[in-house]
Amino acid sequence: MQAPDLASPAAPYTRAAFGPGWADPNGDCLDTRAELLADLSTVPVTLAPSGCSVRHGRWIAPYTGQVVTEAGDLDIDHIVPLRYAWGHGAASWSAEKRARFALDPVNLLPVTASANRSKGARGPLDWLPPDQGFRCQYVLRFRRISKAYGLAFTAAEERDLTALTGRVCGA
Repeated sequence: MQAPDLASPAAPYTRAAFGPGWADPNGDCLDTRAELLADLSTVPVTLAPSGCSVRHGRWIAPYTGQVVTEAGDLDIDHIVPLRYAWGHGAASWSAEKRARFALDPVNLLPVTASANRSKGARGPLDWLPPDQGFRCQYVLRFRRISKAYGLAFTAAEERDLTALTGRVCGA
């Protein structure tokens, strides 16, 4: 049996189409998640005994405004979810572009697990961060990432995103 063509727009979404998950491109044993947590902690992080994962630090989870000190309490969220991107053009991207998108630090945020679960694969027209003070930044970043990767929106989605941006950013 031949494997499905994951680049075909007709192929159903699968996480595997975006690569194997967190990678360690520089070979230092800290994967993308660990590197992001270390970079975004407001204090020096404590690593696991292996030195390959982050245990403790201090993060302000942007969707909720909560201060989190246990790395295990955080998920790494794709601001533009992979499934969402798939339905807006990523299905036709090369495997390399999908992997780059999945690991792009501009598209990644450490957030509370509960906020990540409540968001799921939805975009800003269907979900906004509970912390109203972060909504403008979230919508602007979502739109900037979408534009940078060439995601396609219907005229109605574009109109609604423009209106939402005006509402949450006070413009």
